Amino acid sequence: MTFKTKLRAAAALLAISAASAAQAETIGFSVPSLASSFWVSATYGVQKAAEEAGVELIVVDAGGDANAVQQISQIQDLVQRGVDAIVIGATNGDSIAPVVEQALAAGIKVVGISSPPSNEGLSAVVSADHYDMGKLQAECMGKALSGKGEVAMMAGPQGQTWSDRRAAGFNETLTAEFPDMKVVAESRLADNRNDALRVAEDWSQRFPDVNGVYSATDDMAAGVINAFEAAGIKNVVFTASNLSPTAQDLIKSGKLACTSIQKIVAQGRAALKAAVDASKGVAVEKSIVTPALLIDASNVDTVDLGDVVAPEGYRP
Repeated sequence: MTFKTKLRAAAALLAISAASAAQAETIGFSVPSLASSFWVSATYGVQKAAEEAGVELIVVDAGGDANAVQQISQIQDLVQRGVDAIVIGATNGDSIAPVVEQALAAGIKVVGISSPPSNEGLSAVVSADHYDMGKLQAECMGKALSGKGEVAMMAGPQGQTWSDRRAAGFNETLTAEFPDMKVVAESRLADNRNDALRVAEDWSQRFPDVNGVYSATDDMAAGVINAFEAAGIKNVVFTASNLSPTAQDLIKSGKLACTSIQKIVAQGRAALKAAVDASKGVAVEKSIVTPALLIDASNVDTVDLGDVVAPEGYRP
């Protein structure tokens, strides 16, 4: 092979490589907070699926459930960068709807995950059966308390579909199946362990005879349990949702009665796949729902966590 022939061959290879790079999809992933164990596990699923699909992934973190303005700015940046699709877990579905509409108008496909934007033009929404997760918690707590007692609810952020649906499942199940149980306090704050601890410290003073505490997530439950332990209050039934390593330890130690779980990693994988398919014009299922499951001391050591949580030590 002559020198000129080699140059032509090398140039052809470079051209093919450049064309392949130009065709590779770029997917944005916008999350409310990577301080949350849920979004860490969802990001793990998204990243693994992106690696397998050979697409570029851009992850942006709003830094907190209340930071809708920050998330709007980050989505605007993704639109300007010309991504092919965006997977979004909303800080507030209504607040970010206008910027999502801008993305849709620009031809960018949008997939909602867990707490989707409230727009009608989404390619798909990936979620768990959040209502059933709340229902399972109510049944667990009701049985543990023999259907009687006072309950407080650390119900999670207002305006997020997942927290609203879990709270509804818990409340409606208590009313229907355990009429002698009464909710005496409810807080709608961000999914944050320290905030939950602060509110629970107040509850331990105002409601020292409370019998059970529902928490929308295991991060919040950890804060609640710490507050009640510090106050010396015992014999309280604590329930939660999700199954982080912290929750696993709390269940094994007997401090957490149960947690209703969702397949968070599987949701991340499904959302990324839906985004890639939508960006290529492939038809995708509009609603993808993963089932809920109750975990307690009887099955915490045997449940397959591969589709549930990120491996211990993983950081996005």
